[in-house]
Amino acid sequence: MPRRITLPTVSGRSPRFGSSSLLYVSSKGGSDGIWKLANGTAAELWSAPGARVVGGPALSRDGRRIAVLIEERGRTRLLAMDEDGTDVRVLDESLDLRGAPAWAPDGQSIVVAANREGVPQLMRVPIHAGAPAPLVPEYALDPTWSPDGRILVYSGPDVGTTFVVKAVSGDGRPHPLPSLTLTRGARRLAFVPGRLALVVLRGEVAHKDFWLVDLETGSERRLTDLGPEFVQDDFDVSPDGREIVFDRVQENSDVVLIDLPPR
Repeated sequence: MPRRITLPTVSGRSPRFGSSSLLYVSSKGGSDGIWKLANGTAAELWSAPGARVVGGPALSRDGRRIAVLIEERGRTRLLAMDEDGTDVRVLDESLDLRGAPAWAPDGQSIVVAANREGVPQLMRVPIHAGAPAPLVPEYALDPTWSPDGRILVYSGPDVGTTFVVKAVSGDGRPHPLPSLTLTRGARRLAFVPGRLALVVLRGEVAHKDFWLVDLETGSERRLTDLGPEFVQDDFDVSPDGREIVFDRVQENSDVVLIDLPPR
């Protein structure tokens, strides 16, 4: 049974699990901020006047760094910061960035979509020195690395009310996947830790449930049967693979936690 996570802020969205905390986005006074909930206490890590968080925050594999894409006055910037909100650095503000970022497995770069001639394509943005480089030169959004770091999955263009999930290897070569087509309205893809399996949102445009898709066998299993009052958009899977946390979109968003069934 889903249970609501009590937050000190008016709303919460785009939750992300840390090793012992929960990151989420909250808005106040027309500005978005990144918040961290740990041991029942929440603290704002970052905010800026008039800023809007695009997608959701991304944690590095070791949990020590956060990447976030923000929009201010019509411009997008990719930021990186320490897990406590310090050492904030702008990694890129030259590209027309879109969607959610994803840390590379080695923590040395971030993959994020950028509009190139009107088409969002995946770019690799280095953390230290070097210029952004193309990784997937076709329509691609919201990348997610597999637990073993071998493949990067992403969502392709909308075709009617659906889109196809695709994958590439670390060097950008196409990687075969079982056929996976999802309904427009929620592009978030999350791997189950330790497995080549995705948790996805599947269903109608206005209402979806969580499904588990095994990328090795192609088998699919429905995980939830949520009522119409649950209109979820963004989510994450816990480090132990036992829970899903998601935002429930209403007039003000909630963050809700559900247990996953045993494997």
